[in-house]
Amino acid sequence: METADNELTEETVLADERVARFEQLLDEKTELELTETMATVCGVHKAAFRVYLTVLDHPRSTIAEIAEILDRDQSTIGKQLKPLYEEELVNRYPRTVSNGGVKYLHVAQPLAQTTEWLDQEVNSWTDTAMAQLSCLSSE
Repeated sequence: METADNELTEETVLADERVARFEQLLDEKTELELTETMATVCGVHKAAFRVYLTVLDHPRSTIAEIAEILDRDQSTIGKQLKPLYEEELVNRYPRTVSNGGVKYLHVAQPLAQTTEWLDQEVNSWTDTAMAQLSCLSSE
């Protein structure tokens, strides 16, 4: 069954296609960009969101694996994961390795849940901004 690009479900999107589509969104000029909304409202900048999409497509990956996929330093990926941990968009799970150390495996929250979370965050942010504007007009 053929499906238009905008009708693809989360299950039909191939690994790394999300990142490619995200890159395309970054190149397009829209009135309200997803990346600007994520950064302004949620504190998740486009580099971190790119990491989220990569983890979504490569569940149970380590920081080293994510860094290799995105061709970035591991320290950079670690910094970009912090806001994703804070917002619970990505969780990490310890795994003991044979030499006695621990590696963390990363799993992203499903895209549908992230969409719901972003909707709630935007609504909350909008309500707060409108309340602040109302205070200014009543003075």
